Amino acid sequence: MEHNREEELFINKRFVTESELEERRKRRQEEWEKVRKPDDPEECPEEVYDPRSLYERLQEQKEKKQQEYEEQFKFKNMIRGLDKDETDFLDDVAKKQALLEEQRIKEEMEELKEYRSAQAIIAEETEVKKETEKKPIWKTDDNKNRPSQAQLLAGAVKRKR
Repeated sequence: MEHNREEELFINKRFVTESELEERRKRRQEEWEKVRKPDDPEECPEEVYDPRSLYERLQEQKEKKQQEYEEQFKFKNMIRGLDKDETDFLDDVAKKQALLEEQRIKEEMEELKEYRSAQAIIAEETEVKKETEKKPIWKTDDNKNRPSQAQLLAGAVKRKR
């Protein structure tokens, strides 16, 4: 009989009663309330049942860690330093860019000087025009000394073709 009793206890340990389930849920809910944040749901999320064996789960975690480790070093091995030719080329490119930038700045300065001098000349001309407009225009006696158009045409000779 004792052997039968032990089998019963072993079988009963594999099964969980409804009251035990409720008790576990209450404990989980209490723990959830302690760590819950305001934006988390009020009820604690259910535990996800994973039907795989412990070996399979541990093996999967081991593979994930190994892949992460390999990925980490894969990128480190891809990066290499620059050799002498590459650094010389990059130095030449940088010098050419600096020269082009200096030349562009000089050209801009010259254009600015030309523009400002043109503006100054225009400003002087407008001042001179204003001054001449202010002065009254007097008729000169030069018109009296000039010959009239009729006198000029009288001296013209018409040639035949």
